[in-house]
Amino acid sequence: MGLATDCDHPLCGIIGGPCSLATGRSRGCRPGLASKVVAPEAFDEVRTLVAVIDPDGRDERGREAAARLAAIIRREAREDRHLVALASAEDPELADSLARLCRRRP
Repeated sequence: MGLATDCDHPLCGIIGGPCSLATGRSRGCRPGLASKVVAPEAFDEVRTLVAVIDPDGRDERGREAAARLAAIIRREAREDRHLVALASAEDPELADSLARLCRRRP
């Protein structure tokens, strides 16, 4: 099992430290001018990273993949693209894997 974090995201537990998914932006009104389409190569990289991450593991390769995945999720969120939701239309299996890593534990 990963490290305990205040945010309770399994992905953040793998990385350790403060929440790795926080974008540093408020959810207030924004113009929302960015494209709502995630680049296909971003989905390809996300698929590769998810395949490497073991939610119960603590190896360095998994931590590095988790940190890169968190960076991609933050980048997309800053452009008002919710990667998990957009993945559900593109690749439902990927969306399920992302949700398991990114949803807070109950």
